[in-house]
Amino acid sequence: MHRRTFLGGTAAAALTTTAATATACTTKDTTTAKNPAPTNTPRTPAPGAPNTPAAPATWAALAKSLDGRLLRPGDDAWPTAHRLYNTRFDTLKPTAVAYAAHADDIRTALSYARAHRVPVAIRNGGHSYAGWSSGDGRLIIDVSELSRVRASSGEAVVGAGAKLIDVYRALAAKDVTVPAGSCPTVGISGLTLGGGHGVVSRAYGLTCDSLTRATLITADGKEITADAAGDHQDLFWALRGAGNGNFGVVTELRFRTHPAPQAVSAYLTWPWRKAAAVVRAWQEWGPDQPDEIWSSLHLAASPGGAPAVSVSAFSLGTYGELQNAVDRLADRAGSPASSVSLKRRTYDEAMEMYAGCSSFSTDARCHLPGSSPGRSPEGALGRETYAARSDFFDRSIGPAGVSALLDQVASVRGGAGSVALTALGGAVNRISPTATAFVHRRSRMLAQYLVSWRPGTDGAAARSWLASAHQAMRPYASGAAYQNYADPDLTDWRKAYYGDAAPRLARLKHQYDPDRVFTYPQAL
Repeated sequence: MHRRTFLGGTAAAALTTTAATATACTTKDTTTAKNPAPTNTPRTPAPGAPNTPAAPATWAALAKSLDGRLLRPGDDAWPTAHRLYNTRFDTLKPTAVAYAAHADDIRTALSYARAHRVPVAIRNGGHSYAGWSSGDGRLIIDVSELSRVRASSGEAVVGAGAKLIDVYRALAAKDVTVPAGSCPTVGISGLTLGGGHGVVSRAYGLTCDSLTRATLITADGKEITADAAGDHQDLFWALRGAGNGNFGVVTELRFRTHPAPQAVSAYLTWPWRKAAAVVRAWQEWGPDQPDEIWSSLHLAASPGGAPAVSVSAFSLGTYGELQNAVDRLADRAGSPASSVSLKRRTYDEAMEMYAGCSSFSTDARCHLPGSSPGRSPEGALGRETYAARSDFFDRSIGPAGVSALLDQVASVRGGAGSVALTALGGAVNRISPTATAFVHRRSRMLAQYLVSWRPGTDGAAARSWLASAHQAMRPYASGAAYQNYADPDLTDWRKAYYGDAAPRLARLKHQYDPDRVFTYPQAL
């Protein structure tokens, strides 16, 4: 299984959000990604088309009015352009993909969609777990071209189309970072607007906790800047946890940056017969470590293979501190790990390692292959076929729950299955549940249940296992779910994702998108 299950918030990245122009903070002392900045000079929007079904000539007119490319079925680049990261959504049939070159392209595309009643989907990395950055008959507004990154004086201005690997690279040149996930082709905007877990979350908080300002285009073409001090403070609250595909197309994200010092990573494995003891020990150990130590416990199996148990850990502290910490974990488990790897790395090297890109000779290879925005002709990464669900746990799992968990992992069918438990606490939980729309601030652990299967097959047996594993753990979980791991099978998703914040979010949805231009099955 290649999916990076310990990244924390990757997948929503596609959905929602955003486009991004990125203006510089200053005219000097900046770090800039290789893509040029989109213009900030507005054009006169094209007049709205008549309220009739779209016709080829009208699509042609839209193409001429955009500075970015408009692709439709039959175009040479269409087979790549319409696909998402997950191959299980290759059968979706969007009607067009508009690659926005700047904010005015977004305005034009939205105007066209409204006039012709064409539903829209907003795409950055295309990692939506539910495929909601595309859809049958939808006009995809792809923001990948809006990817400029600048860092200066303790803050970064990031185009919402930037991919995580490019954000990390640009910020590493200044020895700073923002807390984010590990999957390199996830888009920064979707990750941020749904929360954003990663290996430094316990030290620096969620990705959305470092967000200081967001600029977005609403359905009627207005540009709004939301922060903690201006006229749109309620919107800024909502964007930090519930911004995915609900209020507008984000065009710029401004973050507070954090130091990116040398780090230490660890990886430990035990034989499966020790799995119960390791789970019991880790869940008391991981969430109670100092803020600088993050960890994830991973249980994995595939049909015909032996199940495996492992722990990944990452620390912004010293080698000795992490070594002592994992020794205490082994002591608590009552058994030394059968294999242990600890290594000092630069922060940039650590992110490359988690991204699966440490063996690549050039940055360009750490992308999906292709010539369209967000891809690279030299890209060496592949797509994947999988499904996932999530749970939050407010307390440790008791003996019956641990037994149920291990039984499920040992009974994987139809593909390669895993459960990853990620330690929370630290900076994530020091923020009040009401301070942002990310309400999951009292949980000890986040679980991701994931199964992958052979591309081109329906994965029915694998998805059946996923449903069984998730259901088996429901009695022990809090009932909450991670909105960045969009789950179309959740019945009461509003409560699971947003808890007591749901009514306030519904009011803000009506205020900023009264005509529900931005909609999908789990839109507010």
